[in-house]
Amino acid sequence: MKLKKAMIVFGTVCILNTMVTGCGSGSESAAKIEESQISEVLSEESNNAPKEIAGGTEEPQENTEGRWQVLEPDVAAAVDADFLGKVWKMEENSFFIAEKKVKILDDGSLSYSSPSSNAVLPDTELIHVFFEEDTIFYMRTTDGSGENHEDKEAGFQDLKEHMSVEMKGSFKNDEFHATEIRFF
Repeated sequence: MKLKKAMIVFGTVCILNTMVTGCGSGSESAAKIEESQISEVLSEESNNAPKEIAGGTEEPQENTEGRWQVLEPDVAAAVDADFLGKVWKMEENSFFIAEKKVKILDDGSLSYSSPSSNAVLPDTELIHVFFEEDTIFYMRTTDGSGENHEDKEAGFQDLKEHMSVEMKGSFKNDEFHATEIRFF
């Protein structure tokens, strides 16, 4: 019995010693990693800022390294859209969405996921969507099976909170600029 207790105490001391030794050398490297991540973020922010040119600022470039990206080409082709979302907040001439994720499963079917309509999301998790006068809006209705659908022309006034949207367009400075918006 005493031997068993001695082995447990010895094992515990060895584990604690290993943890202290591991944590001691890891904290220095963690601090160095954190410093390098901070400098990366600062350099990305300065790269994303509009550049001054004689008389004005340069136009924003396509979002190649921003937080939000359009769908992968194979997924975009499968859903016939560049980005999917769920309307979260409405403004006078724009709206905010929560990202709706979609994956192509091994059997070729699509899997969708989006936040619950009851979820509380910070503004940093929302994507601002802008559109122009010539942006096309469609209201999609489906039959009970979901296999057949009909798209009817609609307008921004028909869009409501918590509707799913499928959009064509692109990101500029982490804002989505839509050329076509379908909603359900």
